[in-house]
Amino acid sequence: MVRMAAALFAITLSALWTISSCDHTVDVPIGAIFDRVQSDEERAAFAYAVEQINADKKILPQARLIPRMETVDNGDGLLVVEKGCSLMAQGVAAILSSTSCSSNLMLQSVCDVMHVPHIFVSRDTCDVTPDTKYTLSMNPAAFEVDRALSDIIRQQRWRTMVVLYDDELAFSRAETLLLLTRGMVPEIILLRLPSLSNGSNTRVTLPNINEDPKNLFKHAVLLSTVENSISVINEANQRGLFTPEHHWIIANEAISDHQIKAMNMSKGQLTVARKRIPDTTYTSEFLTYWNSLPTNLTNNTADSVYDIKMTALYMHDAVLHLAQAVYALFRNRQWIGPNKLRCSLDVSLPWPGGALLMKEFKKSDDGGVLGNSIFEQAKLHSSLSSKLKTLAKDRTGKLTDPAWAGWWHADIISEENFFEEMKKKSGIKGRTFRVVTLQEEPFVFKTNEGVYTGFCIELLKELSAILDFEYLIYEGHDGRYGSLQDDGNWDGLMKDVVEDEADFALGAIPVTPDRERSLDFTRQFMEASIGLLVRQRPKKADWLTVVKPFQPKVWLCTIVGFVVVSVTLFLLHRAGANGDEENIVKNTNEPNLADTVWFVYGTSVRQGGGISLGRLSTRILTGVWWLFILIVLSSYTANLAAYLTVTRLQTPITSIEDLLSLGSYSFGALESSSAVQFLSESDEPAHQHIWSLLVRRNSSLVKDTTEEVERVKEGSHALVGDVPIIKYLADRDPSCQLSVIEFTTHSWGYGLAFQNGSQFTEVFSLAILKLQDSGRMDELRHKWWPGRSSNCPPHGSLLNSETAQLDLEAFAAVFCILIFGLVLACTTSLFETLCRRSRQRKEMSKEKEAELNGDLQMGKISTKTSPGVSVHREDNGEIHIHVSPPEQFPPPPPTPFHLARTYCECCGDTKKSKDSPARRKYCFCSSLDQEEGVWTTGSTPSSVDTTTDTVQNPADFTTKL
Repeated sequence: MVRMAAALFAITLSALWTISSCDHTVDVPIGAIFDRVQSDEERAAFAYAVEQINADKKILPQARLIPRMETVDNGDGLLVVEKGCSLMAQGVAAILSSTSCSSNLMLQSVCDVMHVPHIFVSRDTCDVTPDTKYTLSMNPAAFEVDRALSDIIRQQRWRTMVVLYDDELAFSRAETLLLLTRGMVPEIILLRLPSLSNGSNTRVTLPNINEDPKNLFKHAVLLSTVENSISVINEANQRGLFTPEHHWIIANEAISDHQIKAMNMSKGQLTVARKRIPDTTYTSEFLTYWNSLPTNLTNNTADSVYDIKMTALYMHDAVLHLAQAVYALFRNRQWIGPNKLRCSLDVSLPWPGGALLMKEFKKSDDGGVLGNSIFEQAKLHSSLSSKLKTLAKDRTGKLTDPAWAGWWHADIISEENFFEEMKKKSGIKGRTFRVVTLQEEPFVFKTNEGVYTGFCIELLKELSAILDFEYLIYEGHDGRYGSLQDDGNWDGLMKDVVEDEADFALGAIPVTPDRERSLDFTRQFMEASIGLLVRQRPKKADWLTVVKPFQPKVWLCTIVGFVVVSVTLFLLHRAGANGDEENIVKNTNEPNLADTVWFVYGTSVRQGGGISLGRLSTRILTGVWWLFILIVLSSYTANLAAYLTVTRLQTPITSIEDLLSLGSYSFGALESSSAVQFLSESDEPAHQHIWSLLVRRNSSLVKDTTEEVERVKEGSHALVGDVPIIKYLADRDPSCQLSVIEFTTHSWGYGLAFQNGSQFTEVFSLAILKLQDSGRMDELRHKWWPGRSSNCPPHGSLLNSETAQLDLEAFAAVFCILIFGLVLACTTSLFETLCRRSRQRKEMSKEKEAELNGDLQMGKISTKTSPGVSVHREDNGEIHIHVSPPEQFPPPPPTPFHLARTYCECCGDTKKSKDSPARRKYCFCSSLDQEEGVWTTGSTPSSVDTTTDTVQNPADFTTKL
């Protein structure tokens, strides 16, 4: 311990003596570790800062910085630790690094052990170990950035939000953002993007989702690398997710102005939250130096400091603050020269001067390129002043100046104090404006009571409530929005504004280049385009859809083949049966023609058959038929599926040129509409042709749309107009006959027109932006354009390209066949039942007639149905039934009466005799020529004489029981 104390004392005295000497310069080695591929800009900024500091003796007098630089492969943490130990062995006072987050964490642990200050600049948002004392990040704390984002979201009053992240660190930021916005945003969706490092050329796409992306991505926050953010923004624009109603925020300060301008943005709102860079001498000098570097190093010429990579600016300021900390120790006579350390605890002791240097580094707040810096809690750069820019593109596709710009600091969104500051600056509060307008339903029109109402009137009320002003409304004199005349003057509403008769114009006023050159327009509150109002053709019912897969000739040939095969199969069976006498004995039920037809039909519908195929010829014919019907059914199924499910391509009408090609349409237009002005000023031949047709007929340009709508309903007539106006007319049509065809190739926006250079344009634009972000603008739009009834088809082309579906009309023929089969089966069953009952009645009538005529004779059964059946009773009382061949008829038994003249009736009671258990039945018979008699049956043995016509003892006659 004594030796170590003596060594430290000697080093301190040596350092103090060196500083006191004016003729000697102290060398201060500093180390730097850079990524081999992705840190060229940081390496250049490091070298420039060291050179400038050594050249400017005011920053670090009597000393100079000695750079020691090392390069490593990206993500190789072990190599980073090895390079760090190598720098410590050279006796560096501090180590600056620009590598991956994992490598920085490994280097951080080594520097903490050796008490060597470690200043790192990360390309991504990296965390710092909480208990560290010798590591500091030049990047602002991620939590501070997330606080700024939450304040932006709170100010914008978002109700839904999608957060897109690409790695684990970004996910932790997303979780923080969820906590900070809890209770403010009811619905938040997190979506994961592929994790790609900066500099990757792989294109990242939006995740596939089932919900409507236009509503889902209305408000989105990107927590990802610059490359991923740019790729997602470009894809969102291609998919129509970047309209004035969409607002996206990029929370990555590394994005440059060049990258923002290179984005394929359309008309959406893009807010970039990044560090605010003041305009200082350091800034201008560094910008000059940066543009002097080779273009292969900087990629682009920097027009502003925001075009320079942010990590390069952090690296420059890190070197500057380190030099200032070293000078502070020199000035306070606390400087301790660095030791040559080895990464082995049993050999080297920590550097005692590291803690003093880190302490002074944190106190350093002199401005660099990024301005004054504040470091708190010994870990992170905490002076975050975020600049907010909302960008959009004008009609020419050029990025316009920010519609609003502000800065964030210490939990406050300023934006020039948003509305309050803008109100004070413009003097709008309490002012009364003269507003000129033009009646055009549904934007501005009068009710029956003479009160102005409409979408624009309600918009004006909302703006008045936000900006606290009053207004007076009057209508224009000539009923026109205004156009530039040949003499250079304006007419219509524009004339009133230009000549200061009105403070601003309100209505569906298209923002055109000519008007923008003479007037100031606010932010567009609605987009519009030219469109056509046409009569939608009714859908024709096709009841024969199921027979459409085949042509009539194919169906006819199939039916003929069915009949021919059925008859041929029947004949083959008969031929086989006639040639095989043994088969006649064995198979008494040979198939008839109906059986073969049923068999062929069953195999046709793949239900099998019910007859035996015993002969080779019938099997050959059946096998060929099965193959034939398999091909037919497969072809039918495939064609039916294609006919019903594949889109039937029809040429849709997507432009005026397509409608002109039909040649059967006449045109009409609203006289004061923007569409008419567009057609009159257009140089395209089709538009000029339409305009000539409108001018040729005086009745084509109308002021009232009522008659034009009726003409459209009659067919072959189209109304040309602004899409919002004609869509309003179509939505209010209860018959659902009208359809709107929108041509998005020619679009414009509606805005409020102020005098050129008016101080109120910006504050009105801010108010409109607030209404759009809060959702109030959508509520107004939905109120006046609620959409079509659920019973009406959606708007679309006159010739819709629809997918055929299995609806009832398309499948009606199948149900008709089923119903026909049911009716035929029921009718056949009823006919069979009636025939059977009729036949039974005839048979019963004949039997009763035979009984009445004596055909039913005693002792024998002789009927038409059973001529050979006889019943006899033996002497012992047994009854025998004898069946004789049909040709052997016994002689008829004797009857007691004449057959045709005898009437017998057997009645009720039976009695038993004591000597015989047989029952006796009493029958009363009478005849016209004989007396009444009683005939009985019994068990008394007697013989029956069948050769006589009379019975001597009637009691011995045996009857059928």
